Amino acid sequence: MVSFIIKGGKRKESPFKGALDPLALSEVVFRENPNTELQFIKEATLIEWRKNLREDLLALAKAQVMAEIVLRYAPQGVPLQAEFQLLEKATAELDGTPEIPKQNIFARWLLDTCDIWGYNLDLGTCSRCGKDLDTAPADFVPETGAIICKECLGVTTPRVRPETSRDLWNLLKGNNLESPQFVENALLAYLRHHIGFHKELKSLQFLNDTRKLFGC
Repeated sequence: MVSFIIKGGKRKESPFKGALDPLALSEVVFRENPNTELQFIKEATLIEWRKNLREDLLALAKAQVMAEIVLRYAPQGVPLQAEFQLLEKATAELDGTPEIPKQNIFARWLLDTCDIWGYNLDLGTCSRCGKDLDTAPADFVPETGAIICKECLGVTTPRVRPETSRDLWNLLKGNNLESPQFVENALLAYLRHHIGFHKELKSLQFLNDTRKLFGC
């Protein structure tokens, strides 16, 4: 992750116009100065603007949350090739024809991001008895990532909604998510519990407002 300073970047006639948008795919040329954290950009060329994504308000809101998570939580000063590839793939799929159901993209990205940051979730195994599941889990604990089968849960009230449990199973099996917002919120809560809630995700409010607008 590298931070830049751009002279005149907000001017209408700026040569960097569009190329430095957080959701655009661009090629940036800069000369690294080891004596400062802020680097000066020499050139920035726009490669892909993601026009279709920007015309889909819900897809745009989800893409902004993904980009902000990487910006705020990813390690500084080290290569982030895996993070870049995941984010690039997810935004490209939100923009075009995805390899997986479009409603699954954000949840899949959250799950994959948990994996590369060392917070692996095993959605197919009960965390208590260790048995492989043959149906949706009975419960999920966002703080620990525990998956709990029906037998181990017993008469205890589940922590999450039935829709969340069903969609965790759908996500594992590659099926269409029925209520994406619930499983997205559960996975986001799990990820943020591990990386820390101290950094506010400003784009999350926009996503929640957009969900309300579309009734989802």
